[in-house]
Amino acid sequence: MKFSTSTMKEIQKLLVADFANQIEPDSKGSLREIEQSLRTSLQAIGQASMGEMLSILDEQSCGPHKTCVCQSQGQRISRRAAQVLSVFGWVTYTRSYSHCQSCGRRWLPLDEQQQLRPGRATPTLTGLLGLAGITVSFEEARHHIQQYLQVGVSANTIRQETQEIGERQTQREQVWLEQSQNLSYLQQRERQTKRPQRVYGSIDGAFVPLEKEWKEAKLVSWYQVGSHYGRLEPHAEEIVYYASLEEAASFGELVWGTAVQHQADRAKELVFVCDGAAWIWKLVQHYFPKAVQIVDWYHASQYLSAVAEAYPGSKAQQVAWLDEMKTLLWEGQIAAILQECKGLLQTVGTAAQKLITYYTNNQERMRYADFKHAGYFIGSGTVESGCKQLFTMRLKRSGARWAQAGAAAVAKARSAWLSNQWKNVTSLPSAF
Repeated sequence: MKFSTSTMKEIQKLLVADFANQIEPDSKGSLREIEQSLRTSLQAIGQASMGEMLSILDEQSCGPHKTCVCQSQGQRISRRAAQVLSVFGWVTYTRSYSHCQSCGRRWLPLDEQQQLRPGRATPTLTGLLGLAGITVSFEEARHHIQQYLQVGVSANTIRQETQEIGERQTQREQVWLEQSQNLSYLQQRERQTKRPQRVYGSIDGAFVPLEKEWKEAKLVSWYQVGSHYGRLEPHAEEIVYYASLEEAASFGELVWGTAVQHQADRAKELVFVCDGAAWIWKLVQHYFPKAVQIVDWYHASQYLSAVAEAYPGSKAQQVAWLDEMKTLLWEGQIAAILQECKGLLQTVGTAAQKLITYYTNNQERMRYADFKHAGYFIGSGTVESGCKQLFTMRLKRSGARWAQAGAAAVAKARSAWLSNQWKNVTSLPSAF
């Protein structure tokens, strides 16, 4: 819908004329005052106009008769007033109240049609409140909304709307989970001829503060790898994130469901780049036994750094040793590194033992020379960055303590935003 240029020009002329009549001769005026007055006036126009427009929309699109869900003809028995919170503030409108004599159903056609919830935010404002709620604390978000929109909302309202967006994302994921476990659906997909060439997946976790404990939140990311013009290093692109506070088994179902949604399970090459956590590789092996498994290069090299810090000798000798070992690691010569560190057990101790255990358990996932030759990406910075953006920056803010359901909902809402899926999620019908 677009309002005509002539209408907007008439409004402009009226406002400018009113302004001109108020200016005294030789008055300098105030830019701040002009801007704020315009902002307040346009908001008032929007607030009043929106209520009337909703009432007109009801009269034209709903009318005295409306088809019921039972396919019988319902009849309007009255028109009732309601208020919704919009980007202009509280808006009052009047809409039809219909009744079906066949099945006895009573309903408000306009509210259902436009996803209006009396006493709650409009769909547009819900998206803005949710965006504020996934960015800062709900109390901070309240102040931000007041400054940005000149609309007063409570921190609890922002919490409610933000978590509802997370619930909508949960609903999306539930549909995917059901599809991924539906044999006929999976068989139908197999008849599709087009398959992705290569898809990457990464899994990680981070602990978040709940009301009575710290719990590991989990994250899976699906992405492609490309390169920018003028840059030698490849980078992740088309990244999507899916978060969960469930245990590993339930999270595994989410990983599988989202893999099916993004065609990762049908890729000619599926590559997982993760750290060395045993639960991660157990999950990958269970759902994707044919996937290429790569331990993130940077995690692997950190074990070398810990040994180098305890290496006997001068700082220069420690640096030289670390450079030599990193070269061996880069070339995938894990056996040589293990032999070297076994000889250091007596002098280096714990750091060497940790490296030996980690490298032994993940030796097949650290064949970096082979992986580079095949053109694989060997860094898991994508999912680590996701954990920081999702969990650390929002859920682990100073003083935060969450109910698990609330933390999960906010994480899912924030993952939708970071994955460029915000519009898809906020346009879904209310979860309540």
